[in-house]
Amino acid sequence: MKRLVALCLACLALTANAQPAPSVWLSPNDPTHGGAEDFWDMLKPDAPWQNAKRHVNVFEISQNLVTNGPPDKLRQLYAYLKENHIALAIGIGMLTWSEQCGKHVEGYVPPGGSAYVAKRIRDQGGELAYIDTDEAVQFGRYYSGPNACHASLDAIAADLAGNLAAYKEVFPQVQLGETEIFSPHSDAPHDDGFLRFTQTWLDTLRAKTGAQLAFYHQDVVWSFAPALKVEDYVPKLSALMGKNHIPFGVILIAPNGDGPDAKWIAGAEKNIDTIK
Repeated sequence: MKRLVALCLACLALTANAQPAPSVWLSPNDPTHGGAEDFWDMLKPDAPWQNAKRHVNVFEISQNLVTNGPPDKLRQLYAYLKENHIALAIGIGMLTWSEQCGKHVEGYVPPGGSAYVAKRIRDQGGELAYIDTDEAVQFGRYYSGPNACHASLDAIAADLAGNLAAYKEVFPQVQLGETEIFSPHSDAPHDDGFLRFTQTWLDTLRAKTGAQLAFYHQDVVWSFAPALKVEDYVPKLSALMGKNHIPFGVILIAPNGDGPDAKWIAGAEKNIDTIK
């Protein structure tokens, strides 16, 4: 269970707005995605995370777990979350690939993929509360590898809106959130142009979906931290989200995923202290 607990620390999203208590999201890496082999042990009555479990508000799973996880285990997981009053979220691409671009690119799903995932969750007993969009702007606009789309913000938001509609056909109450890496360029750490761009994206997304983001999670590139100080730009981004009434969180992981668990935990704790 040690390895699982270490991975659990990776994605605690702490709200930066003034609230009585932070909302804690837990997103452990599951076995279908190269994660902890003892992932399913956390469902056992004597699993050694009973105290931590009481503080978890949302449990986020991956698309890969939904589509490739053992159906019996998934049914058990969904029932467990309901029993413990923990909301279910999925981290997933919300853009649709075509033969022209997007195929095999992170952040994209095949045509009809959103409806398939939503129905699979429902049919196995899950109740989806949140969609955590996997960096639609990063992969839809800025990604420059094979099959890159380099789409406009309007096109990205329209595509996302279509996929959101597919989820709402199955889960009418599901709420949309987003993870991105909006930040200054490491070569110009004090340039606040990224804030204006972020606001443009929020306005565009709201116009296309008709929905207010339920949350925004910042995927900090911790390896850039020496050149790009998190403590300088993250508060600015948090303030912008606050003005838009969007709860803000930070994904907390170690700067480097290599090495033993103890080293990983020490690195994650250091980054937690930075955010505090």
